[in-house]
Amino acid sequence: MKYLRALIRLYSLGFARTLMVAYRKQDSSLLGYLHWFWNSKTYYMKGKLRPADRLIVVLLLLAILSQIAFAGTFFVDWARNATAGGWAFGLAILVSYPVVVAHIFVILVAVKRITYCLFHPKKVGKAIVSSVLEAQVRRLRYRHRFTVVAVAGSIGKTSTKLAIAELLGQNLRVRYQAGNYNDRLTVPLVFFDQQPPGLWNIMSWVRMFGENIASIEHPYPYDVVVVELGTDSPGQMKRFKYIKPDVTVLTAITPEHMEYFHTLDAVAAEELSVFDYSKQVLLNGDGVPAKYLVGQKFAEYSITTNVGHNYYAKATSQTLQGQKLALEFPSGKLESEVAFIGDQGALISLAAAATADILGQARPIIGEALANIVPFAGRMRVLPGLEGSTIIDDTYNASPDPVMRGLDVLYAAPASQRIAILGSMNELGDFAKQAHTDVGAYCDATKLAMVITIGHEARRWLAPAAREAGCQVHSFLSPYDAGVFARKHMQKDTVVLAEGSQNGVFAEEALKPLLAHPSDAEKLVRQNKSWLKLKRKQFKV
Repeated sequence: MKYLRALIRLYSLGFARTLMVAYRKQDSSLLGYLHWFWNSKTYYMKGKLRPADRLIVVLLLLAILSQIAFAGTFFVDWARNATAGGWAFGLAILVSYPVVVAHIFVILVAVKRITYCLFHPKKVGKAIVSSVLEAQVRRLRYRHRFTVVAVAGSIGKTSTKLAIAELLGQNLRVRYQAGNYNDRLTVPLVFFDQQPPGLWNIMSWVRMFGENIASIEHPYPYDVVVVELGTDSPGQMKRFKYIKPDVTVLTAITPEHMEYFHTLDAVAAEELSVFDYSKQVLLNGDGVPAKYLVGQKFAEYSITTNVGHNYYAKATSQTLQGQKLALEFPSGKLESEVAFIGDQGALISLAAAATADILGQARPIIGEALANIVPFAGRMRVLPGLEGSTIIDDTYNASPDPVMRGLDVLYAAPASQRIAILGSMNELGDFAKQAHTDVGAYCDATKLAMVITIGHEARRWLAPAAREAGCQVHSFLSPYDAGVFARKHMQKDTVVLAEGSQNGVFAEEALKPLLAHPSDAEKLVRQNKSWLKLKRKQFKV
């Protein structure tokens, strides 16, 4: 019976869709697709099509119908004219159409790829270089014994990566990259401590490949490599499977790059693909919905409850200079004072401590190391402001949940005046309106003297929601203008929170007029020459 069902599927019009789904299930590999076709016993593949796949499915369906019609002409000719062999030739065409169409699909994809290469040489060059680097990392992993810790998730990746690296680095030899190295090209560079040259600087790439080969052949001088895994669109996380992380830390599942993912389910499917190639997964139980974790094995950390969680932290005291945490591990408890503030700081500290525990670090060593880590630029970092004011700099990037947690820290801070500088949150797609409206509604008029927004989307959606919540709101398109305005209205002992994304916002520039020490501008994010040039160009400064 199962063979009959397979035969029916093979000759059904739905076969075109099955071919497309099978190709995607094989990670868009033509060799994997052909292996599936010639070895399948069911010719059934469940999955959803991407919008871009529909044209190819239509072309395949037309190919099927054309071949059936072509076979029909031979049958008609044989019936009318008794053409010798007509019926046999028509039957051969009819019977063979699944094989023919399956390989027409290969031709269509190959033509599409060749066309893409001709019109996108930069992306092709990047893919070639990435493939070479990935092969070298595989060789490095095969030749040497060292631990790989990967950090993935929608938010908080870079801060968590840095905290883990800094904590482990106090007792182990750790390699990591302080910058935002989290895509296909830059992640393998971390293993070799390399900086990417210009894409078309062929001699520099060749020299780098040679240096990497030498590194592979010599003793590897590190115990742990900590990397950050990022994704902009579906399917990118699977490309990191060659790394084979010993521990992957999953920080959260929240809306990200929604112009490509469209739904939270799609985001979850992408981020949770790390389960397929990680030896162990440590995830934030407060930030990853339980419905996505059915059937998965993982360790879990939380700051909201210790029930059912492997790792738990509770703040016993909090100030803008840090907090004291009581941590619970499977093996026992410890207390540590950390310089990270708010719930975000507690989660980051707990994730780093839990990772160290999983890797076998003793609890007293973990507690001492935690106390020595300092906050990172643009990530809830506290800086002294004018007139005895305090600045909370959280301008590295922005999405709804971290912004609201930042507001919670601001609300709890003792101050004569509280000002929230809130920039637009980029890359949220169709979710942008709701996200900005939610943040605006979260603004508490009883605790905020004013809300200052930066950017088009913040002005369009966040500002009206904050006004409706009773807040005094002032909107600007330029961070420079927002900073000047904030400076004019600051009082003694004011606390200012700044949140915002990158392009079109750059909220860190609004903080420069507010700093007590102008030299602290170097402690803000994106202050190198190329970033400053981009900002001046965008805002015509």
